[in-house]
Amino acid sequence: MTPFRNSFVVIFSSLLYCGGVLALSTDREQPINIEADRAEADDLKRTTIYRGDVVITQGTLKITGETVTIYYDEKGDLTKLVSVGSPARFHQLPDGKPDLPGNYQKAQARRMEYYKDQDLIVLLGNAVYGQGGDRVAAERIVYDSRRSRMKAESRSAAATEEGREKPARVKIKIEPKKDK
Repeated sequence: MTPFRNSFVVIFSSLLYCGGVLALSTDREQPINIEADRAEADDLKRTTIYRGDVVITQGTLKITGETVTIYYDEKGDLTKLVSVGSPARFHQLPDGKPDLPGNYQKAQARRMEYYKDQDLIVLLGNAVYGQGGDRVAAERIVYDSRRSRMKAESRSAAATEEGREKPARVKIKIEPKKDK
């Protein structure tokens, strides 16, 4: 097997564990499908870059972006995944939820970073994360799936009527619980 082809096989198998962050557990058993205009693997840098309307699916997991870069270590294990787009998007059905549109966890941002060793997802630039009608919008959202913690912050500035700069704000929407 050539080094180039070997890189793709390693990356594909590493993605099986990427979906485990918020995942429907059976997604890991599904095949990974990647579509892009171009793909480039660099064994020395331990990266694979997909460019041009990238779509990665595995079961209910779907990641999209203009460019998706996958980083792996010397053993070939995924360490980091970065999706960049206008926006980059992610969605996946969590365990225990029926396959209905409102049950999917969704995220979008100009840049999404996933750090496997830390089970950390970082959304940067017009970031939105939510499920159903609930959502968090901020300039930066960090989700620690290992500890089920989220941190949202907005550091960008928006012009006010007086012409002065005012920091943007974190926006949260929580839908009321419906009586059964």
